[in-house]
Amino acid sequence: MKETPRQQSLDAKIAESKRPFHGEKIIREFGSLHKERARTILTDLKGLEKWGVRFSPFLEIGAGSVQRSTALINDYGVEGVATDISIRSLQDTPYVLSLLGYGRKPTLICCDAHYLPFLADTFRFVFAYQTLHHFANPVPVVAECYRVLGRGGHFYFNEEPMDSQFRRFLRGNRVLAHPPTRLQRIGYRLGVEKLFWDDGKWERSLGMTEARFDIDLWRESLHPFLIIDVEVNRRLKFHSDLHQPRLVSLLSGYIGGNVKGVCRKIEGDDAGEDHLQRLMCLDCGSRIIFQEYDQDIVCANCGRLYTKTAGILRMFPKELDDQLFSG
Repeated sequence: MKETPRQQSLDAKIAESKRPFHGEKIIREFGSLHKERARTILTDLKGLEKWGVRFSPFLEIGAGSVQRSTALINDYGVEGVATDISIRSLQDTPYVLSLLGYGRKPTLICCDAHYLPFLADTFRFVFAYQTLHHFANPVPVVAECYRVLGRGGHFYFNEEPMDSQFRRFLRGNRVLAHPPTRLQRIGYRLGVEKLFWDDGKWERSLGMTEARFDIDLWRESLHPFLIIDVEVNRRLKFHSDLHQPRLVSLLSGYIGGNVKGVCRKIEGDDAGEDHLQRLMCLDCGSRIIFQEYDQDIVCANCGRLYTKTAGILRMFPKELDDQLFSG
């Protein structure tokens, strides 16, 4: 029987939450990377328009330094929220705004994607890039994305890996620390070196989770949605809903590669424009009111205090907040 990936450990959550603050290094050393990420989402959004995706209000999961959300909110004139478990990464936002020449930023919330601090049916668009593979099991995270989407809303993900029997055969047990074989050197020249090994060395060195999911786990994760389109492998571009037992699904599962998809929710209530008035207390589940500027917020039902630092609201279940931020 295939082993189900374990839940993300507390140690992995702590490692994620401690990702470094870059500040001016964003501009000096990583400028081209962040500009490219901003361009990528704008290109992807144009492709999503044909599906009738409505981008406001939006929620980004694993926003990091928030280059994608800032591009969306400034170029499309929409409203939304960028979330990440690392408050240090979110603190890079002003530097990213300066780098990209933008004036507006999304609402910033430091939280865990397993516990999104919003009532159900709040957003019309939820998206994530290079995020789901940082969880040992994506199923509960995607379930949270589904919960906070309103009826007719869309979930989009990109730059995620789909592992496969073929890739595991080629990769064996090698990691980047091992010298490349002749076959691997050929892979370098062909630009397909990721076929051969696990490329998450830097993340794992920090204690972060770097998982690779096969097609069965992707199917389980996306099962609640009416899946409109999933593309597997940038070069071969296999398109399917992953579920139908067709040749393209079999090839997707056997070869693997980068996976992206747009999925639609067909039940629940319609999302409105009042997403900031639909915050949810993570201790008692009550609706709480968002306060502007640098004000903390308090749950009127249970009295739980959620603090705001440098314009970033921190919202975790009390026990997890203590574990991540004590000391």
